[in-house]
Amino acid sequence: MERFAKLAVQALNQVLEKPIDTADLEVPKDPKLGDFAFPCFKLAKEFRKAPAQVATQMVADLHAKQALPAGIEVSATGPYVNFLAPQKEVMQGLLGDILAGPGNGTYGKLAANTRGSWVIEYSSPNVAKPFQVYHFRPTGLGAALDRVGRFRGFKVTSINHLGDWGTQYGKLSVAFKLYGADLPADPSINDLVGIYVKFHTAVETNPALEDEARAAFRRLEQDDPEMIALWKKCVEISMKEFNKLYARLNVKFDHVWGESHYKAMLAPLMAELRKKDLLIQSEGAWIVPVTDADGKELPPCIVEKSDGGSIYATRDLAAAIYRHEQFHFDRMTYVVGGEQKLHFQQVFAVLRKMGFDWASKCEHVPTGLYRFKDAKMSTRKGNFVTFDEVLTLAKERVTTLMSERAAAAAPGTGATYSPSELEQITEAVALGAVVFHDLHGDPARDVEFDVERVVDFEGETGPYLQYAHTRCVSILRKAAEAGYPAVAFDESLIPLLKAPEELALVKVLGQFPLHMERTLTQAKASQLAHFLVDVTQSYGAFYRECHVLGQSAGGSPELTRGRLMLVEATRRILAQGLTLIGIPLPEKM
Repeated sequence: MERFAKLAVQALNQVLEKPIDTADLEVPKDPKLGDFAFPCFKLAKEFRKAPAQVATQMVADLHAKQALPAGIEVSATGPYVNFLAPQKEVMQGLLGDILAGPGNGTYGKLAANTRGSWVIEYSSPNVAKPFQVYHFRPTGLGAALDRVGRFRGFKVTSINHLGDWGTQYGKLSVAFKLYGADLPADPSINDLVGIYVKFHTAVETNPALEDEARAAFRRLEQDDPEMIALWKKCVEISMKEFNKLYARLNVKFDHVWGESHYKAMLAPLMAELRKKDLLIQSEGAWIVPVTDADGKELPPCIVEKSDGGSIYATRDLAAAIYRHEQFHFDRMTYVVGGEQKLHFQQVFAVLRKMGFDWASKCEHVPTGLYRFKDAKMSTRKGNFVTFDEVLTLAKERVTTLMSERAAAAAPGTGATYSPSELEQITEAVALGAVVFHDLHGDPARDVEFDVERVVDFEGETGPYLQYAHTRCVSILRKAAEAGYPAVAFDESLIPLLKAPEELALVKVLGQFPLHMERTLTQAKASQLAHFLVDVTQSYGAFYRECHVLGQSAGGSPELTRGRLMLVEATRRILAQGLTLIGIPLPEKM
């Protein structure tokens, strides 16, 4: 439907003063109203009329200017201008586009590196600490934006900005000195956490250890060999654990640059701030007074502590300048927890004061926190919850559901799996459940994790979408076994596809590019996640009303071939969409 959406936008731009693009269109909830709708609420002030009157006037203007391509119908319904594409062209054009090319096809894909440079920072776990569940929120969303951005033609540069610098490494240095003899020869990340916790316990009775830790971090910033060796060891131990999880999630980065990457840039940055007379000394620290984009005063941004040490705001400033010099980005997105909202307001404000007009291209996409309904998770008394623990809980639930289904099946009808197949399926379904649950809502809101609701084979869940894909695969496999040729687009079969469910399914599939654009514009994978639910529901209606194989399909091989085109088209869109948001595709469930 991208082609028809562009035609609608071209028509609208002939009667609007300010141009719009396809991301400004909506999809009517009632498909009878149209395939696309343009809301007129924002134009009420400009037209000095009620939104419904604006819509009526715009329809009249479109007709008067003969702006509409042949076949596209336009109407006003309340405050919306609705566009309806011609049925024959929809069926023929969309199916032809979706089924073009082998494999999963390229429908909705734009040529690589044709839409500007986009830097995305996401994940950003802290070295020497396990990958906690709240780190998945920016990781999952960032990875989805990364994949969709590349698919839609952006030159994306993904950066994992590790928390690998700061006073905590001074604390670890002291902890190693106190408790290192008790560590195994090859310590794990949990061992590092253990001595870090012991350090904080010791501080309660010996506050001087805090001063010792600060002094140790200053030695690290001064390239003390002993401190550098210890720091590298912590990074190595941490990355070993992180990379295992990233491989499990199929998350990849162009660059893994921690805060330490910008260490050599801090002194020149401070010199530039002094040169521009932006620094003020306050209680021994150096600060920059700042205001937000609307001129409202913010708390000052600290760029150097009273002991001469740097702070993460300083390192983020250096990182932003470095990234612009390296990549000349058109957009830079930080997918980071919502608790850092003020921090990014301050950093962007300092960049504006330094005279960087590209500061307006920087944005912070906040993510919320996790809450746990499960008592084992929610009553951990200050302990962290790792993402690995959440996946384990989900896999246990998947195993339980599969066992219950197998027990309920008639003798000899239930699927059987080898241990390796069962492991692959439970892993894929658990990942799909957790990823979809996280991405289908507003990323800024907190999420309650209820494993029974997250891992459900029905309803708007990841397993529900995965099952729809496996159903498509199963039908296509049975068709091949019955002797039908591999599915390919055949224009002669289009007149046979007359059922309303068939047309409705094709129209929903055609909205794929529109929802990818919405995902990128709003920086919310929920746009794509909800679209995949719509696809699955529309496919379910088609599957119930339009039998594909056997005599129930009407006994017509040609009609079966036509409907197999719809099954393959659905499979391709589900496969592309699920892969883009990071959900695995099990062949069996």
